[in-house]
Amino acid sequence: MGKRFDSYRSNWARVGAVGAMALGGVSVLALTRKKPGSVRALAVMNSITMQAHQYEEYVDPGYMAGETNSALFHSDHPENWPLNAQGLMCANWGFSALHLLPVLAPKVKWLTLPPAVLGIAQAVAHGVIMPLRTRKVYNPGALTSTLLHVPIGIASIRAIRAEGPITRGDWAKSVGVLALFFAAGVVMPNALYADRNSPYLLSEKQLGRPEVVASASKNRKRRR
Repeated sequence: MGKRFDSYRSNWARVGAVGAMALGGVSVLALTRKKPGSVRALAVMNSITMQAHQYEEYVDPGYMAGETNSALFHSDHPENWPLNAQGLMCANWGFSALHLLPVLAPKVKWLTLPPAVLGIAQAVAHGVIMPLRTRKVYNPGALTSTLLHVPIGIASIRAIRAEGPITRGDWAKSVGVLALFFAAGVVMPNALYADRNSPYLLSEKQLGRPEVVASASKNRKRRR
């Protein structure tokens, strides 16, 4: 009991944040179950969630990039290859921009659908794919995507459908928007700055596991 209380004392703010996210997600689904919400209002909530999602990935706990470099790419330079601070900054501008489109144009279905679908896909990536690759239950980004992006995404699709049928053309254009976003907003900036000698290093916190930090420390010493 004492150790559990000590752990809670150190993490009560995080516990509260997770509880707030769960309450927010459940509330969105409950409030929009019978009466669809506003597409624009839900888009604003989804955009705010994306900022919280990025905070979870890169700040607290923040080790998504290091885990991706080591677990997915088996990088021998996890501190800066293939993902590094510069490429990630540019790529995340793209995520923010994509989520602003439905706020600016809530009536255009093929602009409002992509962020809603992406949020649900994020939950699969962080909650299923990454744990399978890392053999760890949690991956930074899983909480915000599962507890907020998924319910907001479901509510958004309901609200979009309530304003009129979603045609095959709308879905086809949405797929095109997502493909363009990934190519120009995610792959291109990260590929452009991918360099084993990049000066844009991830922090120790962003590297995560001790063995990844140790590998990065050796590489930093070699550069000096």
